[in-house]
Amino acid sequence: MDDERNRFLTELMGQCWHDYDIDKPINTYSLEAFICKKCKGFILGNNDFSQEEDFMRLYNWAKDQEKLKKITEEYNEGDFHGPERGRLYRERFANSIYDFFK
Repeated sequence: MDDERNRFLTELMGQCWHDYDIDKPINTYSLEAFICKKCKGFILGNNDFSQEEDFMRLYNWAKDQEKLKKITEEYNEGDFHGPERGRLYRERFANSIYDFFK
């Protein structure tokens, strides 16, 4: 996972890059969660844009950004699904957005 890229993109989208104590989880029925020290949200962790669920937030945000139209038009949403091929395209897309703003 590329934490620097993921943090930059998360904050660019106006979301919180969560600060939490990994050693102090809140155990729920089926998973471990945390409380963010900054936003006080109940969280599972920070965005990892190589993962499909987190990635779709980035992709949907990017589609609404006029200045990113050239990048978003290079991809087909179907490319982002799936464990291996999808991960490759998710990484390329996230890196393209990161590089555009850096």
